[in-house]
Amino acid sequence: MKPIIYFFVISFSMLYNLNAQENTGTRKSVEVIKDFKNLYRYQNFYISGQPTLEALQWLRSKGVIKIINLRTEKENTEYSEYAYDEKAYAQKSGFEYYSIPVDGSKDYTPEKLEAFQSLMRNDQIILIHCHSAIRATNFFMAWLIKNKGYTVNDAAAIGRSMNFQLPLEKLLGNEVSMGIMK
Repeated sequence: MKPIIYFFVISFSMLYNLNAQENTGTRKSVEVIKDFKNLYRYQNFYISGQPTLEALQWLRSKGVIKIINLRTEKENTEYSEYAYDEKAYAQKSGFEYYSIPVDGSKDYTPEKLEAFQSLMRNDQIILIHCHSAIRATNFFMAWLIKNKGYTVNDAAAIGRSMNFQLPLEKLLGNEVSMGIMK
């Protein structure tokens, strides 16, 4: 009888460890798109700084159908004066375009996250961007935690592969464990 119990315990343990390894690999696999500055892919989501026209064309060819822009109206206006009008270009090119202006830490609010969450869909390929990918990375990490069941540490590990770093980590030269969120 004992050999059968040992067999099941060992088999279950091996399957559990294999499944945990697969989940960890899938969750933490961020692709850095080297052809464009501050452009990252995680599953069906591209996170970036302000995309160029070339980047938007490339993203369209990769199946992106929705753009969530976290830049402020002032940033968008200034950018359109010397580069291009992103909203007009996106709509002309067949993207769904949404703007959720985030102006500094005062706009890191549950209401802004709720507006962001309402646009996120797993079955769509989506571009999330701001000026440098910092706001986009932070909102994406919060979405992973609130909607996908990621731990704070797992979301931070994904964020660190993009454009996220705690200033404390930079000062210490080492990653900080985020602990339990209350």
